[in-house]
Amino acid sequence: MAAPGPVALLAATAPKSQSSSAFLYILLLVGVAFYFFIYRPQQRKQRAAREASNRFEVGDEVVTAGGMVGRVLAIEGDRVTLETSVGASFVVLRPYVVRRLEPAVPEVDDDGVAEADGEEHDADGATHPTDGSDDHPPGGTDEPDGRAGGGSAPGPDGSPTT
Repeated sequence: MAAPGPVALLAATAPKSQSSSAFLYILLLVGVAFYFFIYRPQQRKQRAAREASNRFEVGDEVVTAGGMVGRVLAIEGDRVTLETSVGASFVVLRPYVVRRLEPAVPEVDDDGVAEADGEEHDADGATHPTDGSDDHPPGGTDEPDGRAGGGSAPGPDGSPTT
């Protein structure tokens, strides 16, 4: 038996090269799709977050990576001096200032009137605290004369218990 010629060898390997080239095209297509649908948007988000964290100036209220809230007193290169309370200040590196806090905006109801913090308005205009106090008067007294209740609470039938 004679050895097969070069034409016979090329004919035998031709289907394999077509399938391997198709696999390479599919692999290349998946890589390009990964780049455009996953990698680029993630890079844009990270860039936007970096730029947003650097948009603060003297006088702004900011939050650090450790959760400290303070007002910016000075910015010197990569160091930021923050004031947490009157007279108490500390220095952090600029990358550790996570974000700038926006000033609180009061909520506006349907009538266009801004509501005060910690209060709810009824339909008749009466205000009620929203701090979970269940309309108990300040100081913890439920008695009309201002004395504390003494620890007695009404029972299931409404009669006082001791």
